[in-house]
Amino acid sequence: MQMMVDELKSIVKEKAAEIDRNNDMGEVLDAVKNSGILGLIIPEEYGGLGGDYYDACVVAEELAKVSAGVAHSIIVHSMAVDAVRLYGSEEQKERYLPRLLKSIGTIAITEGRGGSDVAGSVSLKAEKQGDAYTLSGSKTLITNGTYADVFIVVGRTGEGPKGLTAFIAEKSDGIKASRIDLAGMRGSGLASLQFENVEVHEDSILVKEGAGLKVALGTLAPNRLPFSAIGLGIAERCLEISVERAKKRKAFGGTLSDLQAVQFMLADVAVEIEALRRMIYDAARNMSDPGYEGAVAKILSARVAKKAADVAVEIFGGHGLLRGSEAERAYRDAKTIEFAEGATEVMKLLVARKLLA
Repeated sequence: MQMMVDELKSIVKEKAAEIDRNNDMGEVLDAVKNSGILGLIIPEEYGGLGGDYYDACVVAEELAKVSAGVAHSIIVHSMAVDAVRLYGSEEQKERYLPRLLKSIGTIAITEGRGGSDVAGSVSLKAEKQGDAYTLSGSKTLITNGTYADVFIVVGRTGEGPKGLTAFIAEKSDGIKASRIDLAGMRGSGLASLQFENVEVHEDSILVKEGAGLKVALGTLAPNRLPFSAIGLGIAERCLEISVERAKKRKAFGGTLSDLQAVQFMLADVAVEIEALRRMIYDAARNMSDPGYEGAVAKILSARVAKKAADVAVEIFGGHGLLRGSEAERAYRDAKTIEFAEGATEVMKLLVARKLLA
């Protein structure tokens, strides 16, 4: 696997600035599809690599060092895979997991009136007509929205939290994607989706009608660890370029690295990166409480990535804010960690509930 990751990382690194500038993977998307990385957590019996969340963390960390957008795209694809792997019937697994070896998947939950409040914000209608359902409505801030061929869609089939149902939908003319020009994690295929009378057979339901919230939360929780590894990768790259710059930049008769204030800044970032790395990989290895540990990791990841990016900009000075520079790109990407896959405030609520249970 490491060779696969290294080869893809090399390709992405060469195109990272272009991906960020154009907000599109371009030809790198084909490289991703052909690399084998999409099968990372697909079981071997369906043609995949049979990897686990630890492996997903490694992939996310390494790719995030060159492009957080590409890393995010791959992790969200793995979330779609996970929804089928964890909650799909054998027939659904046999149909979709081999397809997801080469095709991009996504999970479409978020809507315009509320993101993290899954139970209360979903309004996309799923109306039953015979042995099929018609999906009508919109989703927004959907990573891989412009790339996906397979969509895990949470729609409303009834009232309240038990009125949500998760469907597997395939790309069709009834699903229209509009690219979103987000500041961070660019190139991830982020889009708003419009579902216009999209018909899906009842066999496309994951688990059963009314189990949509279970599928959504059960898929998001463990995958927050690989997502947090994106923040780790961002922070590590920021520290690397900060150290390089501090050693070279002349100031006050020496270099920035001679100044104790700068040394302390770098040391603080290094310590926090080490803590984050150990937390993520220990949790991914044991998976004892994915909901709690994923929330903790995501909170810490956002803090560390933001601090590392802030230090990088400080050390690069004005050049650190030049549009398209590594430090400036990392600054935008790090901020995105706070919101994607569950806002920091919601993660704190999850941690608090664990403490007070």
